[in-house]
Amino acid sequence: AEEQVSSLTYVIDYLNRFGVTSVIDATSVVGYPEGHAPLQALVTSNQLNIRFPFVDLGFGDYSSKTWVDAEIKRITKLAPISPGQNLHPNMEHGYEYEGMGEALRGEIHDHENFDKPAYIIDKDMMNQYAEEDVRKLIEKRIPFRMHISYNENITPFLDALEKVNETTPLDGMRWSIEHAETITPENMERVRKLGGGIALDDKMALHGDGFIKTYGKEKALYTPRLRDLVNSGIPLAMTTDGFRVSPGNPWIALSWAVTGKSVSGSVVLAEDNRLTREEALRMFTVGAAWFEHHENEKGKIAPGNLADFALLSADYFTVPEDEIKNITSLLTIVDGRVVFGAGKYSNLTPKLPEPIPSWSPIKYYGGYYNEK
Repeated sequence: AEEQVSSLTYVIDYLNRFGVTSVIDATSVVGYPEGHAPLQALVTSNQLNIRFPFVDLGFGDYSSKTWVDAEIKRITKLAPISPGQNLHPNMEHGYEYEGMGEALRGEIHDHENFDKPAYIIDKDMMNQYAEEDVRKLIEKRIPFRMHISYNENITPFLDALEKVNETTPLDGMRWSIEHAETITPENMERVRKLGGGIALDDKMALHGDGFIKTYGKEKALYTPRLRDLVNSGIPLAMTTDGFRVSPGNPWIALSWAVTGKSVSGSVVLAEDNRLTREEALRMFTVGAAWFEHHENEKGKIAPGNLADFALLSADYFTVPEDEIKNITSLLTIVDGRVVFGAGKYSNLTPKLPEPIPSWSPIKYYGGYYNEK
């Protein structure tokens, strides 16, 4: 347990060094409440240096028929909690439950791997299981996030959701599709009409070259359809999907969305499918806050918003495009407290505990880019 707390402490410090002040934790394999002991230890000691809303997977309870049944049992019987409820006693939105996701059950989870052809789920199975699972969540008013990368799987999922909505209305309850790399404009419109959001990620920044080998350059240049998505009016977030898809560094994603280049330097986004710097940044800030119902409190430096901000190593809006990926934070503030400092602000940064176990690579090689 001590090693888990140490690891989480260093992960959060790593995020703080890039100016990250809030995350949405999605799909912890060992979920709430049993898997949250390290997080709860930081909350109890008032050492949680990042706002930590979370969604829960419902995985691992073999006494329940489905993951959705397991999740409902967890939050209504084992450790009762309501969507939007904050478990942090001292930090607003510090440790808050946001619903279920990013998968509802294993059978309808599309396991994307851009080195291989698309993983297409049987339409009838998607329809049946999605209808069953989504109806239960809507009835309990539990927001949900669904991992779907391929448009071929998005279509039957939306078929099921539209059918459920006719008799069990979403009625403004927020829900989202995660990733949606190959979603079409037609399905974007269906998502919009159902009041959903789409949380993208920077997978193509790291895997774009592999995607080109599998599907060709022409398809890659419009994967995902960033310009169409922004123009659609759908609530959008950009994520790192860290640490499975990428290192958790948002500047890699921002660089890709603006320059159209993968980390290898290859062009993987067409010029008319790239975003302005403001559009890209919005998706990481106030856009992402929509998915937590916090768009009026987070994502902006404005009266009434939370006291979180970062002083960056370069001006994001004027630095040459190819240098966006190198941006870090010089000073990161969360809840009015300094949580990270570098350079002339390094004396303000909280002292980290000695990493454990004794053989931890951080002790010998440092953290990101070998910095100690």
